[in-house]
Amino acid sequence: MSAAGIPVAYLTAQVALTLAGFHPGKTVLAPAIGGSVGNAVTQLARALGAKHAISSTTNHAKAEQAKALGFNEVIDTSVEKLTDGVRRITDGYGADIIIDGIGGEVLSEAVKALAPGGSLITLGYSASRKTTIDVTSLIVSQTSIRGFNMFSQPQTIIANAWKSTASLLKSGAIKPIVAKIFPLVEAAEALRYLVEGRPFGRVVLKV
Repeated sequence: MSAAGIPVAYLTAQVALTLAGFHPGKTVLAPAIGGSVGNAVTQLARALGAKHAISSTTNHAKAEQAKALGFNEVIDTSVEKLTDGVRRITDGYGADIIIDGIGGEVLSEAVKALAPGGSLITLGYSASRKTTIDVTSLIVSQTSIRGFNMFSQPQTIIANAWKSTASLLKSGAIKPIVAKIFPLVEAAEALRYLVEGRPFGRVVLKV
């Protein structure tokens, strides 16, 4: 069942990291460790040799759950600002690459966490479609923001991303996290659980 959590999130994460110029040694931030994209980016960056693979959560219980699952660079934003956490983990340097699927205030804060010359890819807005950015955060450090739409990517890029992802999955370097499995007849309940329960990991429907 965990395989059901692979296609969209991991392919999106792989392609986004590639477009952002990822290579081993880079520091990556992907907010929302409990979310599909945030978790996928964090796992992939770590497996591919990132110096730091950082994520975050607004929930202390999720921060502890993430730690128990081996995610040791998760910022608990209920007690620490996202930017402060990134600077602490990186000794003041910041993140070379940020992949954000949250939007809203998280995106606004994430921009401030970019390292000099770093880039942020925005691909979702689960928190809000609107955000406020201090442009001096971009100008002073010469950083950049880029929008990303997975469904507009060329098939060759997707095919290459799938090969890389499949290889990492087979080796066990990445592992989809499934929070709960529902039978198809309980699809409405599954959606309610996803929205209201804000689970750690994917919610899967069993056909």
